[in-house]
Amino acid sequence: MKMIKCYMQFEKLDEIREKLFALGVPGMSVAEVKGIGKPLSQMQSDPDPGKSRVPQFHHRIEISIVLEDESVDEVVEAMTTTLRTGKLGDGKIFVLPVEDAVRVRTGEKGTQALY
Repeated sequence: MKMIKCYMQFEKLDEIREKLFALGVPGMSVAEVKGIGKPLSQMQSDPDPGKSRVPQFHHRIEISIVLEDESVDEVVEAMTTTLRTGKLGDGKIFVLPVEDAVRVRTGEKGTQALY
């Protein structure tokens, strides 16, 4: 199993939700987060080099999904295609290993706990 963590812009949430459930994603968690990406490159391109700038947080959405390994590539591709605008701030996707999952209500483990 793998966990996909995706950090994205608010505006794309409904579109990505529809796309993921159309692909059969078993469920997802969504959280509002704040983050800073590439602050050093932003500061280096500052037209006023004498001015001190502190990078600012940006409001984003974090989606967490746990899937069977076989589904990960298709889901990541769909997310990338749906979220890409070509502009700074489109987001990041991380894929992490998941050792196990347990459905608390039934005690089911592994991929059985996902569905």
